[in-house]
Amino acid sequence: MSRGTGLQARWRDRLWLAAVGRRRGGRLPRVLRRALAVALIVTAGVMALRPPDTEPGTPVLVLTRDLPVGATIAGGDVQVLRQRLVPDGAMDDSATVIGRTLAGRARRGEVLTDVRLADPAGPDPGPGRVAVPVQPADPAIVELLGPGMHVAVIAVTGDGASKLLAGDAVVLSIADGSGSGHPDRPVVLAVPADSADRIAATALAGTIALRFT
Repeated sequence: MSRGTGLQARWRDRLWLAAVGRRRGGRLPRVLRRALAVALIVTAGVMALRPPDTEPGTPVLVLTRDLPVGATIAGGDVQVLRQRLVPDGAMDDSATVIGRTLAGRARRGEVLTDVRLADPAGPDPGPGRVAVPVQPADPAIVELLGPGMHVAVIAVTGDGASKLLAGDAVVLSIADGSGSGHPDRPVVLAVPADSADRIAATALAGTIALRFT
């Protein structure tokens, strides 16, 4: 009887130890799984509350369509896009450009810079020069001109004789016209100060021709 009792006690002890061991061995993975689940939930919550990453690049104003020289910029002519490479003087606020005049022709998709806008106070001829409007005798040449181009200013008399008034004038701006070869499109030139009066007088009383330099 004592032997059976001893055996029975040992079996009970073994069963109890095995059960405790299984419970301890199974509890630790459950705790780890629960902790991992909580950590994942917390991480997801933090990511959801974090503001989205900003797009790369710098916001700038980009033209939405081709514009001629002298065009008045409207709200629909520009939009804000992000660019990785931004030119100097790039504009980023549409409120500062709407209603301004374009100093030169521009293409759709072009970043709008400060030099593309005409100065509200008038064109800047630069040091030692004066801005003079002229109306070339040949309207077709106006279509070939653009701001920044260098031309020679020539006075043409009725008998076909010519006289050089300025050997190096710079085109500042060209008035907008309703069509190609429009006869009433004056060109504003930056001319040397010492020849400005002769050019202005000839433009009123004579005939002006422009020659590419």
